[in-house]
Amino acid sequence: MNVNDLSRQIEELRSRVLVLLQRSATEPNSQQDVIAEAFEELHIALEELRVAEEQLKATRASAEKEGQRYQELFDFAPDGYLVTDTHGIILEANRAASVLLNVPQRYLIRKPLLSYIAQPDHKAFFNFLSQLQDIDRREEWELCLQPREKVCFDAALTVVTVRIGGKPVALRWLMRDISERKLLESEHKQLLMREQIIRIVAETAHKRSDFLSEASSVLASSLDYQITLASVAQLAVPTLADCCIVDIVENNLPLFSNPIVAASDPEKQALVQKLRRCYPISADADYGAAKVLKTGKPQLNIEIPESSLLKMACNEEHLSLLHQLEAKSDMIVPLRVRGRKLGTITFVSSQPGRHYTNVDLAMAFELAQRAAIAIDNARLYHEAQEASRLKDEFLAIVSHELRTPLNSMIGWIQMIRNRKLNEATISKALETIDRNAKIQAKVIEDILDISRIVRGEISLNTRKVDLIAVINRTIEVMRPTAEIKNIQIEFSFDASVGYVKGDPERLQQVIWNLLSNAVKFTPNEGRVEVHLEQVNSNAQITVSDTGQGISADFLPYIFERFRQADSTTTRKNNGLGLGLAIVRYLVEMHSGTVYAVSQGEGRGATFIVQFPIVEPRQEEQPIKKIEEKFNNLLVLNDLQVLVVEDNTDTRELIAFILEQSGAQVMAVSSVSEALDILAQFRPHILLSDIGMPDEDGYSLIHKIRAQETGQKSNIPAIALTAFARDEDRELILQAGFQAHISKPVEPAELVTLVTNLAKPSG
Repeated sequence: MNVNDLSRQIEELRSRVLVLLQRSATEPNSQQDVIAEAFEELHIALEELRVAEEQLKATRASAEKEGQRYQELFDFAPDGYLVTDTHGIILEANRAASVLLNVPQRYLIRKPLLSYIAQPDHKAFFNFLSQLQDIDRREEWELCLQPREKVCFDAALTVVTVRIGGKPVALRWLMRDISERKLLESEHKQLLMREQIIRIVAETAHKRSDFLSEASSVLASSLDYQITLASVAQLAVPTLADCCIVDIVENNLPLFSNPIVAASDPEKQALVQKLRRCYPISADADYGAAKVLKTGKPQLNIEIPESSLLKMACNEEHLSLLHQLEAKSDMIVPLRVRGRKLGTITFVSSQPGRHYTNVDLAMAFELAQRAAIAIDNARLYHEAQEASRLKDEFLAIVSHELRTPLNSMIGWIQMIRNRKLNEATISKALETIDRNAKIQAKVIEDILDISRIVRGEISLNTRKVDLIAVINRTIEVMRPTAEIKNIQIEFSFDASVGYVKGDPERLQQVIWNLLSNAVKFTPNEGRVEVHLEQVNSNAQITVSDTGQGISADFLPYIFERFRQADSTTTRKNNGLGLGLAIVRYLVEMHSGTVYAVSQGEGRGATFIVQFPIVEPRQEEQPIKKIEEKFNNLLVLNDLQVLVVEDNTDTRELIAFILEQSGAQVMAVSSVSEALDILAQFRPHILLSDIGMPDEDGYSLIHKIRAQETGQKSNIPAIALTAFARDEDRELILQAGFQAHISKPVEPAELVTLVTNLAKPSG
């Protein structure tokens, strides 16, 4: 029973009660009968109401069950299902839709469906919404959905318009992921294309086979890069083209102004060369070789329309030259191998009856593939020869850079030992030995840095850094070297330049390498300028000099490892050619950029470095270091030090340095000797080499720390090592040493480190 039936029964009951009341008024004697009959009617009505109530409950339960069933079907449907208003605002969304759009259901509500439509389909989506006002259903509308934080995918939408009184009030959207279907369709299309190409190729198999066989033979006949390039162009004329143009990529830049050209008519060849020389193709052009190089897709113009020439022409003269070429049809194919772009080949037909087809394009593409392999082989062969030459040059330079300072050191040492020299000469000899030892140390450090770079093992200890302070410190370190050549170093800066985030030591290394390079290549009485300023959101450091400059040919290779503009035995400047390679790597590790400019040889050079600026903080915390500034008055009075070093010269040197500072030193050459001494007395400090025969420093510290188990304090230990890798330092600290010092040992650094480690805590 529904509400209308119940209302009708109540109305009938009211009418019957009124009739009974009227009878009671006209027939007094029948009042009791009327009342009894009225109660009977009421009882019947109550029974009917109870039955109606039961029916209403059953109806409501059935409706709730149907509603739950609908909700379950909605939520667990395998396809995405949405309900939006007519403007595309999401009102309901099932779980499948949530998964497809990568957004929880509750967050989809009240969001515009447009937010999950890929940008290229936005306009089509708006047009689609307006069309739904007039239609009730739209089947299989394909577009790209853009889920949150995922790659967009192809989807098919089915939309039903919900109307009330003929007016659209909502939209129901069914979404299906058709990526696999699209992939299958694409594969099917590719399969059809392959079949078509195979069928076309089969028609001209004999001609193509002979031509490509000859091409392979010619291309494989030489490993000379330039000869191979010329062979590619000559192969196509006249079999495939009246004119063939090969454009090559060098150092990631297309050389459209200097192509390799072959033509059946020498005048046409000269015309093409003039066109490219006077009107080179822009690398950003959206037509011709530039477009093919950019997209990697071949281009076929069965017939070249006048509109294409007008688009290419820069002026009337250019258009006139293009008309003289008389090109009727052309095709451009990319030269690609192992994912690398080597260039393009352009085939031009100037014969009125010869228009290229897909068959010609397939043959041209195959020729380009073989040519790309041949060009790449020639290039690899050339690079291998160049790498071998660079390696030999580098080893020779390393030998020279290590032997030259060694010669000065050994010579002066022998002079001091074998002859009586006055104090001034001895002082000069010691300065020379010290300077050349530092040169050797720098050479070794550069080699180690390059090794770390190759292995990707350089790490940064970053903080906010004041570049002004770093540059000032570096200039002060570099100034004595510059003064020897009477070179002025001038530093100008904008005091408002903010802080950068980086490793202060590595940033100082970058600036030192640039300054050292500038001083090295600047003649006496020259000038080096350093300027710091803010450019947009970057701190820009400019280092310029009045030196010998950089040739245009060498400028693209200036930051490559082992590269030197002059590697002959008559070169004027020493070095390994590693400094600028290290600079570029360290700058890029700091999210910066570096580049060089020069007007040419003899006109100086400028290096420009940019680092992102970070907000400065009020109080800059200093870097925590275990070392302190060495004080010449500092002594190690009565400090007992045990030195373990297998190299006699190094052991005696370290003992002498410590004893001169007041320490009592016991020096031994092996782990076993050290353990024997430790069994008798306990030193204040242990200084041990890491690399020793039989047992190394790691073995010694492990045994000492094992013996100290349960004791209140451990012997402070310093590792002495010639291993300078970051992982070696980590292993040293993990093994149980408190600090380490690298060879060669600086006396001041050694005494400072021992002093700091010997200080009582607190």
